[in-house]
This record gives sequence, C-alpha cells and structure tokens, in this order.
Amino acid sequence: MNTKTKSLFGYIFPALGGLFVTYLYNVVDGIFVGQGVGSAALGAVNIGVPFITFVVAIAAMFPMGGATVVAIRMGRGDKEGANHSFMTAFSLTLAISILLMLVGMIFSGQIVDFSGANKLSAEMREMSRLYLFYYSAFSVPMLLSTCLSVFVRNDGSPVLAFVGMCVGAVANIFLDWLFIFPLQMGVVGAAIASGLGQICSVLVLLSHFLRKKGDLRIKAFRIDFSLIKKICKRGVPEAVTQLTTPITALCYNLMLASLIGDIGVSTFSVLSFIFSLANAILSGVAQGLQPLWGMCYGRKNTEEMNWYFRSGMIINTILSVIIYGGLFFFDVPIIRIFNKEAELVQAATQALPLFALSFVPMAYNLIYTAFFFSTKRTGVSNVIAISRGIVLKSLAIFVIPLIFGTGAIWIAPFVAEIITLIIAIILKRRNQLVYQ
Repeated sequence: MNTKTKSLFGYIFPALGGLFVTYLYNVVDGIFVGQGVGSAALGAVNIGVPFITFVVAIAAMFPMGGATVVAIRMGRGDKEGANHSFMTAFSLTLAISILLMLVGMIFSGQIVDFSGANKLSAEMREMSRLYLFYYSAFSVPMLLSTCLSVFVRNDGSPVLAFVGMCVGAVANIFLDWLFIFPLQMGVVGAAIASGLGQICSVLVLLSHFLRKKGDLRIKAFRIDFSLIKKICKRGVPEAVTQLTTPITALCYNLMLASLIGDIGVSTFSVLSFIFSLANAILSGVAQGLQPLWGMCYGRKNTEEMNWYFRSGMIINTILSVIIYGGLFFFDVPIIRIFNKEAELVQAATQALPLFALSFVPMAYNLIYTAFFFSTKRTGVSNVIAISRGIVLKSLAIFVIPLIFGTGAIWIAPFVAEIITLIIAIILKRRNQLVYQ
C-alpha cells in the first residue's frame, strides 16, 4: 500500500466512523423510544430533530472552517498560526453552544410548534417538548465533542477521534436501555442518555490535548476578528451542507402533519433516522478528505489533490450503491428495528425505495462541496450547498406533492440532488484551481 492510499484510508475511515457514531445518538434514541414507548414517541423525537440538527449544522461552521485553515497552515509549516486557528474555532463553538442551549431550553414549546407539533396530538406535542428541553440541556458537550473530534483528527490522531465518539455511543446505548426500559423514563430518558454519552466523548477527546500528543494545544490566545471572519467563511459550506438534514426534516414534518397527520410524521421519522446514517457515512468520506486536500493545497500539490478527489468519488459511489441496495432488499427488517406496528411498517416500506434514491447523487454532491471549500473556492461550494440543502430540496418537498399527489413527496430529495449534481459538474469545469 503506497503512502497516498495509506493516508486516504487512514483519514477517511476514522472520519466516517466518527460522524456515523455522532448521528447514531439520535438513531439509537429513535430505536429505543420506538420499541420501548411507541410510534407516537418515535414521531415526537423526530419533531425535535430539525432544531437539534440545526444546532449541530450551525456549530459545524467553526470546527470545519477552523480545520480547513489549520490544515493549510500545517501544510505551510505554520504551527503557531494553526494553533491560533484551533483555539479560535474551539472558543466560538463553546460560545454558540451555550447560546443554543439557552434557546433550546427556554423556547422548547415554541420550537416544536414551529416544527409542526401544533398540528399533532397533545400527547405527541408534549413528548416533543420534553425531549427537546432535556436534549438542549446538553448542547455544550454535544457540540464540543464534534468540534474536538475534527481537530483531533486534523492533529494526526484520527483513530483517537473515532474511539472518542465510539465510547460516547456505547455509553448512550447502555443508558438508553437503562432509562427507557428498567427506569421507564420515556423520551426524557433518551435525551439524558444522549447527553451523558456526549460527556464521555468529550473526556476521551480532551486526553489528546492533555497528553500533548500532536501540535495543537489548548492555551490562551488573542482574539483576531480577521481570523474569525476567515474561519466562518471557510466553514459556511459545511454548515449549509449539514443544514440539509434539519431543512428536510422541517419541510417534511410541516407537509406530512398537514396532509397525513401523526402516522405521516412517524413514517418520516423512520426515514429520517435512516437518512442521517447514510448522510453520516457519505459525509464522513468528504470530511476525511478535507485535511488531505488542505495540506495538498498548502504544498501546492495539484496532482495529489486531484487523486484524492477521484478516490473520494469512487469510494462514495460504491458506498451509496451498497446503502441503497441494502435498504431496497432489507427494507422491512430495517424498518422493524424502529417499530413493529403494522401501519407504520407498511407506510415506511412504500416510501423508503423512493426516498433512498437520493443517496446516490447526494454522495457526489458532498464530495464536490468539501473539495471546493477545502481549496479556497468557498463561493462555488456555497452555491452547491445552498442549492441542495435549502433552495431545491425545500421547493421539491412543497411543490411535488401538490402537482403529483401525496405519494410523490418521497421522490423530492432525489429530484433536488440530481439538479444540484448537474450544477456542481458545470461549476467544476468553469472554476479552475488557483493557489492564493
């Protein structure tokens, strides 16, 4: 195995695994709640997903933007500048997590109503509010674990980043079982279990800096507003990319609550959990490539950079086809993991093959977005991210069922991703790489 291939897999698999485990928190909550409380509780958890994933998406701007700057400066041999970027991004993440914790706890009722809970049963609305309140209480460890995993990976310890997220996931699974089944704490127990799991992740990840394993250190730094602006600029495409999950969930919840009611929202909750894991796997490949692209850019090594780009496209093609094939052939067993109620299983089985078609073009769009922002073509990356994550997907979810009927709502993400892919291909041909 040559050096490039070793670096490729050495960064991609830990990043993929770490992001997969991050999204696994909500999925595990969904599984235990669906099996231990019922389909109404499953839908209730999904109502809180738009705000939770919105928080994660906004906060992702700082570590991913900071990591891009760190990778480029590391490639140039500027270790002090890289550490300054790390501490700035870390502090910004801490500040936004405190703010979002307060917003989520104080306005939990209003937030779930905005997400469609006011059109559902009183029982589902109250469960949604309680889940969001307690989940928001752990915003600081939730966002810091994601932030620290990114920088631990960029600082040469991708395996520790993966281990840190796995420790949290294992703790979350055990505590979900404990709180939901023996202690009968319902959705509140699921939220608290996730929060405690995130605390475990943070403790493991902090060990990298406490033991001074790499070049980055947690230490005093000066505030540099030009650096903050640069980090935010570099991180916007990743934030917008991750906004796809809450935007999609919000639009679907609003449409399904109006068109179908509780069972429609519960059906989408299952599809949403499946989507989040597929998105984590495919995004993990893109995030794993980010430090490699950044270091190539810093060294002005175009040939190696393009090799990583082609490799990422091939890997995501294979993964997306495997994911779709697994969902197509094993749809019923996968859906029954979340809930065994016949009505929900039947509805989700009909929707899943159409909904999952979007995973294939999405795999390419994620690579394009990460490649552009990792090589200082932020404007181009923003166009792709905003097109697929906000504009096209929202329009498709609202317009397609009005024209073709309620059943067609599940094909909307595929339509949005295909149009975005065409835009991405055109933009890559028209925007050549320039070293700055």
